[in-house]
Amino acid sequence: MIPDDDAPATLAHSAADSALGFYYQTFFALLMLLNQTADDAAVAVERLDDVEIKADGHLLLYQLKHSISATPPDITLKSRALWKTLKLWVDLLPSVTLADTSFHLIAVGAIAADSPLTALLADGSDRNDLVAALVVEAQRVVDARAAAKKLSKALPHADRAPGCTALLALSDTDRINLIRRCRIVPGSAAIDKIEPMIADHLGLLPAGQRPMVAQQLVQWWDRQIVQSLCGLRDRAVSRPELQHQIMTIVADIEQGKLSADFETVANPRDYQPDGMLARQIELVDGKSSDIDRAIREEWRAREQRARWVSDNPAMRSRIGEYDDILKEAWLDEHRQMAEDCCDLDEVAKRLSGLKVLRWSHEGAHKSVQPIAVGWAAPYYVRGTYQVLAINRAVGWHPDYLNLLKDPE
Repeated sequence: MIPDDDAPATLAHSAADSALGFYYQTFFALLMLLNQTADDAAVAVERLDDVEIKADGHLLLYQLKHSISATPPDITLKSRALWKTLKLWVDLLPSVTLADTSFHLIAVGAIAADSPLTALLADGSDRNDLVAALVVEAQRVVDARAAAKKLSKALPHADRAPGCTALLALSDTDRINLIRRCRIVPGSAAIDKIEPMIADHLGLLPAGQRPMVAQQLVQWWDRQIVQSLCGLRDRAVSRPELQHQIMTIVADIEQGKLSADFETVANPRDYQPDGMLARQIELVDGKSSDIDRAIREEWRAREQRARWVSDNPAMRSRIGEYDDILKEAWLDEHRQMAEDCCDLDEVAKRLSGLKVLRWSHEGAHKSVQPIAVGWAAPYYVRGTYQVLAINRAVGWHPDYLNLLKDPE
């Protein structure tokens, strides 16, 4: 992924821009696979190029130049991203069969109408003038560096020099054959527009289902890409896999099956839950591990509840009904514990309450019916108990209501 190298350095190399660049690659890869019609189509991220598609005996390589700028710079013969991309593609030539390979530079910026690069906007266009212009620019860069070296000055164009040198090192035939296989797609959608475009590609689905299916499809896709990069699955995701997942998501929606959207998602490092969560745990001398686990699961459950209600407002009543089921299960545990330790000292009461807290994490999800048929993610029960504890609808210490009373 080549960031917007023509933007200010502080923006181009920021962590946020790098993260957005990676997500742009994954979203773009999904969009491209949705566009494929060949049954054998498959896509990989960060293998030969940012995005690589194999379909019907052809190899399509995509280099992505993302920008979060409101006014991304035009692509010109002097663009650093262009020459970095050409260097990458020249280096790939020994690894590919050129006749079966096409190279695509996807950019958010535009190409000026009078630029020689407009030859790359359509397949089959004459590329001779463009190749000549590229050679002139490459030679200019090389000559400028040679002149600076001769005068013991700092060498200019360090970011473009490798690409210029690589292009000049090709034979005339190889150079024209490479450029004939290249395309530029300017004005590509920015990352915030891609998910709606994914939804638009699900045209066979009812309009009301498309955003929900697209959202769940993107979450599934993210996992597949991360697992592929970690070696936990095949590097390429195939079109049949994608089709099967779309069918699964649609079936789950139609059957009312709930998706576990946050099972593998960690709470943000700066997340600060309501102070009541820690107060409840401190009443039973909970350890830091108890608090950390409670914060993580409370965040997951809270986010899950919000997601369900956002997707389907009718879920609000279903969530409330399940809260009542959880409160009843808690009451059975808490009442028995309170009765057993009513004559014990405070230390014993705290220890007994700690056992109820840990039951909410370790045993409750096994003994309480799931919120929906097929639901098997324990974080929802664990975290919902923390949500209820924040509201003082449940607690851990036998006397928690008295101890947490608001001052008069």
